[in-house]
Amino acid sequence: MQEQISPDNAPVVDASDDTLLLVDGSSYLYRAFHAGGDWSVTLPDGTRQPTGALRILINMMQSLEREYPTRYDVCVFDAKGETFRNEIYPDYKGHCPPMPDDLRS
Repeated sequence: MQEQISPDNAPVVDASDDTLLLVDGSSYLYRAFHAGGDWSVTLPDGTRQPTGALRILINMMQSLEREYPTRYDVCVFDAKGETFRNEIYPDYKGHCPPMPDDLRS
């Protein structure tokens, strides 16, 4: 990809460029959660819904898009439960603590 610069000094992506930005969404979500931000919203039924990790994740993705402009962006998350990786390596993610409740919700 030949980089061009726009008037605001941001790289410009050629529409014919088929570059793909692939992000490990689960890793990014945990990073966002542990970065802090105790933002939340109160739902109509009065329950509190934490939104800090999601807001930080969106900001991180927007920052990536600005720094590495591409035609395609994909953010992939781990599936719930075991995968083929557990068959290959039974202790896959065995060291990981359970997902925090505020993140799970």
